[in-house]
Amino acid sequence: MRFFCTILKIRPLFFLFYLLSTGTVIGQVNTLSPYSKYGIGVSRTATFNGNVALSGTGRAWRPWNYRPEVYDSLARSGATINDRNTNYINVINPASFSNFSLTTYEAGFYSGAVTYESTNQSQTETTANFTHLGIAFPLGNRWGMAFGIKPYSQVGYDYQRFDIQNGNSLTYDFNGDGGVNEIFIGTGIQLNNNWSLCVNAKYLTGQRSDIKRVVYGTGNSNFFNTLDQTNTVYNDFNFDVGVQYFKDLEYDYRLIVGVTASPLSKIGAVENRLIRSYEGREEFEIIKDTIHIEEEKRINVDIGSQYGGGLAYEKKGKWIVMMDYNFVDMKNELLEPGIRSTDNHQLSVGFENYSSQSAFGGYLKNIGYRIGGHYYSSILEVEGNDISEFGISFGLALPLRKSFSTINFAAEVGERGTMEMDLVRERYFNLYFGVTINDKWFIKRKYD
Repeated sequence: MRFFCTILKIRPLFFLFYLLSTGTVIGQVNTLSPYSKYGIGVSRTATFNGNVALSGTGRAWRPWNYRPEVYDSLARSGATINDRNTNYINVINPASFSNFSLTTYEAGFYSGAVTYESTNQSQTETTANFTHLGIAFPLGNRWGMAFGIKPYSQVGYDYQRFDIQNGNSLTYDFNGDGGVNEIFIGTGIQLNNNWSLCVNAKYLTGQRSDIKRVVYGTGNSNFFNTLDQTNTVYNDFNFDVGVQYFKDLEYDYRLIVGVTASPLSKIGAVENRLIRSYEGREEFEIIKDTIHIEEEKRINVDIGSQYGGGLAYEKKGKWIVMMDYNFVDMKNELLEPGIRSTDNHQLSVGFENYSSQSAFGGYLKNIGYRIGGHYYSSILEVEGNDISEFGISFGLALPLRKSFSTINFAAEVGERGTMEMDLVRERYFNLYFGVTINDKWFIKRKYD
């Protein structure tokens, strides 16, 4: 039994180190959004178990600290189900890392369906993949650390545009896939009874492939088609800093203020581009000539510096209500004719109830409930139209008996874009499943 328990503890570590050492990309084609064509793709802000059902709210989320003398089980420690709330990894503001009392493993998966709608057509696609993997642990009573991997952005699009030039019919085919992952390691330290600060180092890595085809109609035998292929590999470092201020009020209430900043606005990449003419159809091309070749070109891609703040009001061990604001500075650069990056104002709210007053039985009374909502002012500007996004989420935290661990479910529904000016509106529905396992390391036991 001792050997079996040891393997259970070690295997998640080996798996994580394998991911970190090989640069494995968690997400492949996790979106088919035409808006992911620009920049580094569509951002993924909230994937960890405690944040996703709160719509990414978390800058002022700091679960109250419970440190029992006995960690063998929930019952032996003298704790209640509510005390599980201390053991989630809040990557939105790593200043909360200073509050860990148990070693925490987190992993998550998701499955989603998106309906893409334009003026004259509609299409539904489904995706599924990992969302994150992380480990956190206390280094002392007021010091903690966490590391892991999660998606930073996703690229996946496949669409066509038709045109007529000089009496010749043209079809433009655009498709791409890939994305960027974030490998992070962060530490948070509590300075006194009211302040905590953190530094979080991030390694952003991934790649994307973009293909553009110009295809002439069947009656234009005098022209060769064009195949434009670009492969971009991202590898660069970034960092976050965060601060939390917390103050206990009367009757077990608490006020929390959180601030975060990610000041670096660029990510380095290497780009390879090859443009060729061909005849024949897709996947059966007969290459005629190389028009342009560009190898190992070093570029900087704008990801936008970010500055955010949050406010939370909590009844310890009962509930918490939170609100976050985040500003992404994208410099309003022209990406293509008619398409411009824009500053993004992000607002999110969240509510968590640790213990319901349900009368339907002992277990149901101890289920945690989360609900949240978010609004993004503009992730992109196309022909003068802001591509905004909004969504709502709901989640459950199901406790495992006699344990500090939980199984987490969340559902998210939202909308991105518009059908004005013949653009695309996306309506998405995502389901998330996550496991949060808590344990206490370095216990010297008298009995086994």
